[in-house]
Amino acid sequence: MSKDDFHVCFKVREGSQKSIIKGRRKFKNSEKGFKELLEWINKRERDTDVQVLMEATGVYHESLAYFLYEQGILVSIVLANKMKNYLKSLNIKTKTDRTDAASIAEYGTERHLVPWEPMSPQYKELRDMCRELLSQKKDLQKAKSQLHAYNSSFQKSPEIVDLKNEQVQLTEKLIASLEDLIQKTVNKDQALLKKLRKTETIPGLGFITSVILVCETNGFRLFNSIRQIVSYAGLDVTFNQSGKFNGKSHISKKGNSRIRQALYMPALSATQCNQPIKAQYERICLKNPTVKRKGVVAGMRKLLILAYTIWKKDEEFDLNYRWETKSTQPSKDACNKKNGANSPAQDRLQLSESTVAFF
Repeated sequence: MSKDDFHVCFKVREGSQKSIIKGRRKFKNSEKGFKELLEWINKRERDTDVQVLMEATGVYHESLAYFLYEQGILVSIVLANKMKNYLKSLNIKTKTDRTDAASIAEYGTERHLVPWEPMSPQYKELRDMCRELLSQKKDLQKAKSQLHAYNSSFQKSPEIVDLKNEQVQLTEKLIASLEDLIQKTVNKDQALLKKLRKTETIPGLGFITSVILVCETNGFRLFNSIRQIVSYAGLDVTFNQSGKFNGKSHISKKGNSRIRQALYMPALSATQCNQPIKAQYERICLKNPTVKRKGVVAGMRKLLILAYTIWKKDEEFDLNYRWETKSTQPSKDACNKKNGANSPAQDRLQLSESTVAFF
């Protein structure tokens, strides 16, 4: 997929046989090209179930994905880094758009593909607003740092200082306008507003952060467990161990960077005002006194888990939930469920060991 055109390779695999190329073609990345692609597919479909697999390339693939989905064709989208690693495994020395299309088609015939579903229009509108808000906040931090450095320099120019001050003021005004626009958009849907108010009951998590988490995950619709949402945000811990070698463990960062960006400052606040997260932060810092950021990252993970759980259960945060609902001597069945492989303990709101990040 590119801005102007895209390459297509039609592959078929019957049973355990080797996949066979049934056609190749290049189309324009426009509505006319989409219609030509649909006609081209219909000529080759016959009795075969067709599924379209495409690589996520910025925003250039979105129009085609929405068009095919509306036409009732099963669509799957694979991340660019996952496809890159797959291409390495094929040991293909030549890299062109034509060969990449064939490799993507080969991936589709070999793997089990997860169907893609478009984001709801409401969440997509909020997501665009929130992403622009995060972008403006990064620009504001950059402008303030530049202004501070320039004010500390020798023989600074008053004109440049005035221009940089105007940039800071303009960015702050844009941020305020975006936050007001987000609030007005959410107020149009009282059901959404009601659920967001419940996530706000988590100490340290504000309204804007709650909206970012919800719209970036499409209302947590595609996630069925805590592990999935933590992995999607890139907050899952990776290990590097082989034989006697034990490398350092760290978060993967292979996920939605905007969620991590939105959670950092709330996590700093939660380490002071949210008692369970504060206790976790102090415990981790006691073990790692020189790397206190590990405690902050654990707080980010905990906030994400709490937001996911409260959204799914449609309940408010209750600090005393664990002690009020659980008996001091749990039954044998309860213990078996807690220790079972498919235990739902991670999906409960209680602040148990299953929701603690270890480093």
